[in-house]
Amino acid sequence: MTILGIDYGAKKIGLAISSGDQRLALPLEIIPVVAPEAVLERLRAVCQRHQVERIVVGVPISLKAEKRQTFWRQKDLQNQHLRDVLGFVRWLQTALELPVEVEDERLTTRQANRLGVRGQDDAVAAMLILQAYLDKQKGKS
Repeated sequence: MTILGIDYGAKKIGLAISSGDQRLALPLEIIPVVAPEAVLERLRAVCQRHQVERIVVGVPISLKAEKRQTFWRQKDLQNQHLRDVLGFVRWLQTALELPVEVEDERLTTRQANRLGVRGQDDAVAAMLILQAYLDKQKGKS
């Protein structure tokens, strides 16, 4: 099973793909956000080409280290970017008819920038999001 990782942004969307054994995430590409139809067409092509069976989208949650009963706190929902990402997740679930999960994306763009891969920071951020997800899945098995 191949998993697609996504770092969503209003102007561009970073993509990463898992290795066949789901141990490693690799940066794939960046999709410019010009129109929803164009984004959907590109995502469908990527999913078909790589036989994607699941999608993981990074969500921006608060850095505050307090106890929480859910993945994000009610206060996090005041963040416009988080609401935009959750809307994108709902859109993906309907448009692609694939399971879509969310993963904490805190600081992934900053980490990607530190790696110094110019022009590919969104794809590298997607890779970091997907790698965190894959690592958690390994811990569950």
